[in-house]
Amino acid sequence: MKILEFITPSNIGGAENYIANLSKKFVEKGHEVYILSSMTENGKNSVLSISQFLNKSGLPFKIIYAGFKYNPLTILRIAYFIKKNKFDIIHTHLSRANFIGALAAKIAGIKSVSTAHGLNRKSQYKYADYVICVSNAVRENLISQGMDAGKLSVIYNGIDTQKFNPEAEGLSKKIDRSAAGSDETGGGKSFNVGIIARFSREKGVDLFLDAAKLVLAEIPETKFFIAGTGALKDGLIKKANDLSIYNSTYFLGFVGSNLVSFLNELDAVVFPSLKEGLPLALLESMAMENIVITSDAGGMPEVVIDGKNGFVTNRGDINAIYQKLVFVYNNKYAVKEIAKEARKTIVEKFNISDCADKTLDLFSRYV
Repeated sequence: MKILEFITPSNIGGAENYIANLSKKFVEKGHEVYILSSMTENGKNSVLSISQFLNKSGLPFKIIYAGFKYNPLTILRIAYFIKKNKFDIIHTHLSRANFIGALAAKIAGIKSVSTAHGLNRKSQYKYADYVICVSNAVRENLISQGMDAGKLSVIYNGIDTQKFNPEAEGLSKKIDRSAAGSDETGGGKSFNVGIIARFSREKGVDLFLDAAKLVLAEIPETKFFIAGTGALKDGLIKKANDLSIYNSTYFLGFVGSNLVSFLNELDAVVFPSLKEGLPLALLESMAMENIVITSDAGGMPEVVIDGKNGFVTNRGDINAIYQKLVFVYNNKYAVKEIAKEARKTIVEKFNISDCADKTLDLFSRYV
């Protein structure tokens, strides 16, 4: 099968990594894949350049201009590109790609499949032949807007569980930070807490800072690490200063290829989102045997079972995040078993190979 993956990104995040990982699996399974992308809105930042990101992936790609959804010239160019290269199917990601990619596919005479990565409006899938939802929450969101359920399937995101593995070759073992404390409690040991998120309102980074304030009052040795970028960065730094926690808070920016090492240094990772599809970073954190504390937004409760392989809180409940973090700090033996169960969940149900197989099975219905 000859597959065209098309994305119109605003930065390098979960959807972009999903495409790269999925495409590599398609190639491993004997298919031909080409990636079509527009420039990122952060194209001036070399760290976040889509061309650099795709270069590192080793996959063939083309960068186009796709400034807005209703550009007829762009649609015709994509249709010509599809016909010229004789693609069998186009797989689209994010709003502009979903709209113009599906239209171009109709002009070129091939089928289009979109992946819905978040809780989006159904209008962007108007011309798609089929839609993959990354969680049941995403599917239910589209059905609630009147979308035909027969046009929707759930295929959960998957990750490379060999790469995201605390036992990976060359990766240093996590330090037993209980050495300075008693056998049962945290007393004096260091405690590293992280968040990986785009700096937008729905990701709840401000809530993470509010919870950090509460935790530091009880566990002053805690360090809070924030991996991500976005328009709200200056406001979040100001908030950390206003809360008097800036000296315990580290804004790391885009961690990129250092993500595995970064996760390996954390004791807990918080996902306080107000709105969510199913973040890859959650799956990656669990695969690294981190304790995860999530809100009940979107598809996250479909992965995390409270008290078994992580913890789930109500959206916006800062006090609950604080209480869970204190529990993790004080109960090292109990949470060790939860961490192992977290990795087991990802290996069994959310690995990239299974995700690729299910996606290819769906594609085969149309080719």
